[in-house]
Formats: sequence, C-alpha cells, structure tokens
Amino acid sequence: MSWCTMIAIVRKGQAKDVMAAARKAGAPGGTICLAKGTATSTILAALGIGDTKQEVLTSVIKSEDAERILEAVHSVKAKGIVIIADTARDGEMNSVNNDSGWVLIEVICEDGYSEDIMATARKAGAEGGTVIDAHGTSTEDDIKFFGAPLVPEKEILMIVISKDKADAVIDAISGMDVLKKKGMGIVFSIPVRSFMNLGGK
Repeated sequence: MSWCTMIAIVRKGQAKDVMAAARKAGAPGGTICLAKGTATSTILAALGIGDTKQEVLTSVIKSEDAERILEAVHSVKAKGIVIIADTARDGEMNSVNNDSGWVLIEVICEDGYSEDIMATARKAGAEGGTVIDAHGTSTEDDIKFFGAPLVPEKEILMIVISKDKADAVIDAISGMDVLKKKGMGIVFSIPVRSFMNLGGK
C-alpha cells in the first residue's frame, strides 16, 4: 500500500471544514497548525497589515484515495491551496508519479528570519509563502532553566512554486549569509503530485 500527504493551506477557521470533507472521502484524520501568510507587497509588509492568519492542515492518506479526497475538498467553501505530495521511504521517490509541475519548498530557520528569506525568494521568482511558528527539539547539550531545556524558537516557511522556478529560489535562499551559519536553517524541496486552488469559483 502506498501513501501520500495532503497539505491544505487555508484561511484561519477553514481547515476543519476541509478536514471534514476529506474524512468523508476516506482521509483518516489530520493535524492543523496555525500559520500566517506573507505580505504580498513591500508597502503592506512595512505597515504590518499584509500578513493573513492561516491554517495548515496535514493529513497522510492512501494514494488510491487521493483523487477522491481532492474532489471532495474542492467543494468546500475555503480560500487557499491544496497539494498532494508522495510519501516514500529512502530510495522509493524515483518510482512515484510526481510530475504535476509544482514543488513545495520548505525552509526551517531560526525565529525572526522568515521575512528576509521570503524577500530573497520573491526576488528569485516566488510569489508568496506561509509561515508556521515552531520550536526545535531538545538535546542533552541544550541550556537548562530550572531543569527544563530551553529549545530554540523556529519558523517553517512553505512556498509552493512551479518546478521551472524552484531551483532559482532554492539557490537564492541557500546563498543567504544567514543560512550559511551552523544551525541557522535548512532548505529542502518536495515534489508535488497534485495541486489545486480553493475558492477560485
């Protein structure tokens, strides 16, 4: 049995409706994270009013159910995007169908750097992204405060982009001085099997 991951990025309050429709079509469940969209213009960003509150829904589903779930989700009154990415073990990715023409770029970075990274990505051809607040996992080397480890705050920047622009964006992000410092961040990409806009009717 093969599996894939559905990721829906929608406005705040809409992910539960997307999950309800996906569950009726065969999805077992999912996880919802709060996030924010990146401002679409430098003027809005400077004023701090361009960011939108969003939710990111992640659900691991059977590959055979993917198209049926996408159809069900498309009928939901929500604004955003939905992608399906193949989930594979090491060495299996070459055998999966991932030729939708889209790529998901993810950047995990120290808190406070996502705006600069998104600005660099925009200059290289990206249109926008979604930022999720996160934190690192503790290790034995972490500083402790009253016996509890202090783990670093992180941000996860997600950018869905056409395959022909992805390399330029990844190269631009990877070339940033801040990401060359050890432990400051990582960038990787995931091929997208299916891509769909929501709320375009």
